[in-house]
Amino acid sequence: MADARDLVVRLHEAIGRRDADAAAPLFHPQARFRNYLDEGEVIGRNDVRAFYRKLFETLAPNIDLISVRTLADGRVRAELQVSVHDRSGRLWSDSRVTATYAIRDGLIKSVDLGPDRPA
Repeated sequence: MADARDLVVRLHEAIGRRDADAAAPLFHPQARFRNYLDEGEVIGRNDVRAFYRKLFETLAPNIDLISVRTLADGRVRAELQVSVHDRSGRLWSDSRVTATYAIRDGLIKSVDLGPDRPA
């Protein structure tokens, strides 16, 4: 399952560059996950691209990938350090979260964000 871990690493490299156009093709055409910026869901690559563009424009978070591991069920869990600053540069939040990725056909099908530290 190294390919699935590599896929998640590539996603976070694109996020680090704030490159929504590079992130979107890493998602399955039927990708679906909760829209953490607005109510509703992100569905499909166009929504993924729009989600990341808005994320980068409005919050400009720093998301550091700490670790990536494959779970027994084939999903990939990433531990992330996420810091968000307001427009004046003051730290708004700094937290450790997990993101769990379901992979289908070699692409990211869904993302579930969780609280501090994975189990």
